[in-house]
Amino acid sequence: MVAQVSNIVCGAMTVRSTSLTAGLMLLASVFCGSALSQPQKLSQHDAVTALNQVAYAGRSLNFTGVFVLQKGDHFETCRITHHGGGSQELEKIERLNGDPLEITRTDDRILVYLPGDKLVKSKFGVEERSFPSLTEDQLATVGQNYDVYVGNVDRIAGRFATHITLLPRDKLRYRHELWIDQKTGLQIKAQMYTDRNELVEQIMFTEISIGDHITVDMTRSTYEDEAMAWRMDRRARSQLRTAASERLWAVSEPPPGFKQIMELQKEVGGAGSRIQLVFSDGFAAVSVFIDSRRNNGFRTGLGKEGSLNVYRRVLDDQFVTVLGDVPANTVKQIGDSLVRY
Repeated sequence: MVAQVSNIVCGAMTVRSTSLTAGLMLLASVFCGSALSQPQKLSQHDAVTALNQVAYAGRSLNFTGVFVLQKGDHFETCRITHHGGGSQELEKIERLNGDPLEITRTDDRILVYLPGDKLVKSKFGVEERSFPSLTEDQLATVGQNYDVYVGNVDRIAGRFATHITLLPRDKLRYRHELWIDQKTGLQIKAQMYTDRNELVEQIMFTEISIGDHITVDMTRSTYEDEAMAWRMDRRARSQLRTAASERLWAVSEPPPGFKQIMELQKEVGGAGSRIQLVFSDGFAAVSVFIDSRRNNGFRTGLGKEGSLNVYRRVLDDQFVTVLGDVPANTVKQIGDSLVRY
């Protein structure tokens, strides 16, 4: 946790940090500025600095709220409760429509509660952090892949938020639109668009409350007690490979800015294994699934699954599927340059 705490106030805005840095001054000027006649482009340094402060807000603040995820024709409503003010980062996400589901997170340990199946899934360090968090490590290369523009202020969920655009510098990734709460630096809305200006995904708070009244108890699962009698599905940490020396597969020519951040191997019903690789440029993510099981219905080539672009090929005796919210040429380049160590 943070050793020294300084405060920057813009209206009611309070941001905690290690010192009164230029980054916090920039955050205040970006998110509390007056209306702009046209979007203002940030330098690479200023863009990364400002977005890193957004990431810090997502980790350190206490908040609870309801957000709606729209992906194609699919809508999902969730309640998130986050506590970041203690020695651990705690979070609970509850799905409010469809089959009940809860996800709790303590730092990088994740528990998924499925009451309909009387099942708890345990994972460690596998899932990316959920909205509204941004990861500082992932943001390190954003300034190299996107031009960042600051726009005007909109009102979302009863709060004033500054509009930020991440415009890709090539045809290998999509445009991202973010809205950042002026008082706290927390992200409260995000959109992703194709190069044809088609909406791929939108996620937005419809209500949110931020402050120290959010307690640790509010992040505990509703099913914590009764789940003691449920089945537990553990995903062994040994299956997760993050170090390059441990990996079995690699991409020889990844698209610029994309780096492999994870390799996960899982046995599938005793009939073979499935390996998943994850690549990211900081905002866009691509998954590669390598399956050793025989699949007679496997169709090679490019395709679509909802909003995802998909590329399939057979490599030796392995069935490879690459998919992500990125342009088709990105998934194809990753799939075509996949190699086995």
